[in-house]
Amino acid sequence: MSTTRSTSATRAAPSGRGSAALREPTAAVYESALALIGLLHRHGLTDVRIAQATGIEMGRMYEPDARLPLSQIERLWELAAQATRDPGVALQLHLHYPENKLHFVAHVGMRSRTLREALENWRKYAPLVCEADDVDYVVEGSHARFLYTCRDPRYDSRWFAEHFLALAAWFGRSFTGQPLRPHAVRFMHPDPGCAQAYHQAFDGAPVTFLAQDNSLVFDARYLDLPFRTADSYLQHFLTQKADELKRRLEREAPVGNRVMFAISALIQRREEVTFERVSELLEQSPRKLRVVLEAEGRRFRELVDEVRRHAAARYLKWGLPISQVAELLGFSEPSALQHAFRRWFQTSPGSFRAQLRAGHWSTSEGASPWPSGPSPAEPLGEADRAR
Repeated sequence: MSTTRSTSATRAAPSGRGSAALREPTAAVYESALALIGLLHRHGLTDVRIAQATGIEMGRMYEPDARLPLSQIERLWELAAQATRDPGVALQLHLHYPENKLHFVAHVGMRSRTLREALENWRKYAPLVCEADDVDYVVEGSHARFLYTCRDPRYDSRWFAEHFLALAAWFGRSFTGQPLRPHAVRFMHPDPGCAQAYHQAFDGAPVTFLAQDNSLVFDARYLDLPFRTADSYLQHFLTQKADELKRRLEREAPVGNRVMFAISALIQRREEVTFERVSELLEQSPRKLRVVLEAEGRRFRELVDEVRRHAAARYLKWGLPISQVAELLGFSEPSALQHAFRRWFQTSPGSFRAQLRAGHWSTSEGASPWPSGPSPAEPLGEADRAR
């Protein structure tokens, strides 16, 4: 794995100049979004109130192949945490899933022979759950590490990281029938202050916040545990359908989005970001990829810059140290990040973070680091919380 770092910030035009905005990635409604809506219903919120707070068209929610933009799903998580007064709701949502009501990809995984095979299937088909999802695992001596990353830094959220790590631990225990205990859990976001929820989700394993990644560390021997739900006959047909759905999703996705996902994945893996490497990941020739990308009005260096810009804003909002942000984004030193940050937002990283904490940041003070959309939900009144 290459550890080459850029020596200066990538030069690019401000986001949006001369090119259309990147399409917002989508995620399947089934089953987490439906479980969140069911939870909100049980706390007295109506479909009208949910739609007002999130922008979701509730009439489409129950179609088997329905998908929602990630910004709407993120607002749905925020509304659920507010309505339930539970900041750890993402760690426990799987407990509210109806019995045997799991996403199609979960059924592919549970029919696998072993935990290792299930994780490989999850890695392959993760975009069917959410286009921006990236899950992986690495073996490090006697330990293995399950990793979750969001490949679109505009929508990197603690809700998704918490949900998927808790879901991975739950799947492992449920499908093997063994009490699998993690050795350690790491999250990139700050501590939200719900220690008991983390303790329950990860069986008391130590949890670290403001870490380098979102990961779950466990005994590598677990990878070869057999699944009691394995069914090679059924999995044969499930993977055929999954391959078909994945090809369709890739055909429909703008090339600019797919290139951005690949750039983000390389940055998160600490690999050198080159057009040739992105072409390899997307299984296209560099020449053909460049032609298609330019036809969409996109330039590779602009996309690299955009990924870094959104990621830097999100990491600083979470409270990661500037030196750590520089390392995560592949800058040679913090001063290179500071130089790029002034170009992006016309202010220093420290000033930007101070303004965020004070609630004073506005889009007039430079390009907005986050996509536009409906305002966050208004505080719930007692009528909204009626049960």
